[in-house]
Amino acid sequence: MGANRLICFRTDGNSQIASGHLVRCFSIALACQRAGMEVCFLVSDKESSLLLKGLLNTVEKTDGNAANHIPVINLKSAAYNHLEQELPEIISLLSFPYPAINTFIHDTNVTNKEIVYFIDSYYITDKYFSSLKPLVKTAYLDDLQLFDYPADLVINYDIIPDELMPSYRAAYQNAGKLLLGAAYTPLRPQFLNRQITIKTKVTDILITTGGSDPCHFCLDFARQILLIHTGKSCPPSLSVPQIRDITFHLAVGKLNTDTQKLRQLAASLPLLQLHEAVSDMASLMEKCDLAVSAAGTTLYELCALGIPSVSFTMADNQIPSANAFHQERAIPYMGDIRNEPDKVFENVLSFIDSMTCMSYSDCCFDTAISSIQENSPKVSCSFSQRKTAHDAMRRFVDGQGALRIAAALKEL
Repeated sequence: MGANRLICFRTDGNSQIASGHLVRCFSIALACQRAGMEVCFLVSDKESSLLLKGLLNTVEKTDGNAANHIPVINLKSAAYNHLEQELPEIISLLSFPYPAINTFIHDTNVTNKEIVYFIDSYYITDKYFSSLKPLVKTAYLDDLQLFDYPADLVINYDIIPDELMPSYRAAYQNAGKLLLGAAYTPLRPQFLNRQITIKTKVTDILITTGGSDPCHFCLDFARQILLIHTGKSCPPSLSVPQIRDITFHLAVGKLNTDTQKLRQLAASLPLLQLHEAVSDMASLMEKCDLAVSAAGTTLYELCALGIPSVSFTMADNQIPSANAFHQERAIPYMGDIRNEPDKVFENVLSFIDSMTCMSYSDCCFDTAISSIQENSPKVSCSFSQRKTAHDAMRRFVDGQGALRIAAALKEL
């Protein structure tokens, strides 16, 4: 069935919306290829096209397998935040016998293919779906439950407690088929069958905001570490020697506008290591004992490896996942950097200080996090607390989600 199927992914990634939509669709596209299907991407801007080409260039290096060619179609009438204006062009592309799309995909006869149109955009509308319904099967990757999507397949990989599953299913009455829960998290192949070993002592910490950093978290964090390291500023509750013994790995995405300033800081402070446009994030993560991350797909990647972490948010769509991981006692949520930056940095530094303490105690991970968030006196945490966090995270994500989605697309 898969050999006669073409999956057309409609998504974008740019400096306004970051790269998460593209990365997760790309992961599913690779899984579709490996299941015998053909794929292509439809994007609205040059940034999205360049990001996709960059992802393609890294596949062989990071996964040990070369991806087949993935055509990228730059839509002429599209805007990432106004999908309906592209409908005439999309309808032309998807109208049988597909003469327009055949001009872009030279290596195959699309006329003999069954097309599934896979959408990942927060700007989707009911009109968009209804306009495509007579032409192709549709799939939608959802985060926000904005309305009851009339798609043939809807995927939502939220962390969903058992008691909430009925309400999730009720929200998707118009969907033909549902894939719900963290088992369908579409991670990149590099995260398959990998996890870290919890070490006795914390020596390396990852700081990441994804592809972009609109709130300048990495830069502000690096500046705070510099002040602590030089003794110019330090909250009285922190153990400065422990901070000085740690290497902070700052993952800087292609869309980060502070790269030059971060380079200058890293050059003057050896404990800051800059990693620009990282292609093999799994290998970088494996080097680290703790992580501080913006909420989003990265939290699922950290879970797959079992790296004790905390999250913060810098966009509205990140808040549900941050709260879900927090409520499930997997990844504590430190706050929204847009509204309370001082509190977020204080919480993050307190977490790092607590989780790097070498004093072995009987306190639990939850107690330590509660003490941070309630501004209680510092609680000593040790190897056992990081191991507890590791185990809690690993139970959610196994890295097989993209393969499961590809299997569903093949059978749709």
